Amino acid sequence: MYRILLPFLTYIAFVFESTVMQVVNPKQDWGILLIPHFSLVIIIFVASYLKPSYGIVYGLIFGLLTDLMYTDLIGIYMFSTALVAYITAVLSRFLFGNLFVTLVLTILGVAVLEFLVYGLNTLVGVANESVDLFLYNRLISTLILNGVFAILIYYPLVKFLRKMKDSIGEN
Repeated sequence: MYRILLPFLTYIAFVFESTVMQVVNPKQDWGILLIPHFSLVIIIFVASYLKPSYGIVYGLIFGLLTDLMYTDLIGIYMFSTALVAYITAVLSRFLFGNLFVTLVLTILGVAVLEFLVYGLNTLVGVANESVDLFLYNRLISTLILNGVFAILIYYPLVKFLRKMKDSIGEN
């Protein structure tokens, strides 16, 4: 049951990303970009509370879905999301898992993803905005949005992941 429910929840978060943007910021009149990475937040939780391989596989799958749905270059989000899941899994092994640490890891993971995607897109010539515009118009608002989402889902998702960990007999 848990092996089916977790990919379904992550997929629902992936679909919810695009619907949030249509409701919250339909015309983008604010001058800032709110980029929801709700599926990445769930992948970071999975990488932190389950085996790192789960987070990496989910990162590859949902990163590829992001590439197919939203970008012209295949592989940027796939690589970046899997790398963020791996980094988060490694860091979470050294830190105690509570709300504050998980929130910091989530914000750090979203920031690393945004910088990787921005850097790779700049490298291939797709993105041409300066770093200061990237920081002020996109990164800060994105971190706040995804941090709030992480706080809202922390307790139910961690409870679910701990039950899943116990049911599949993982150490």
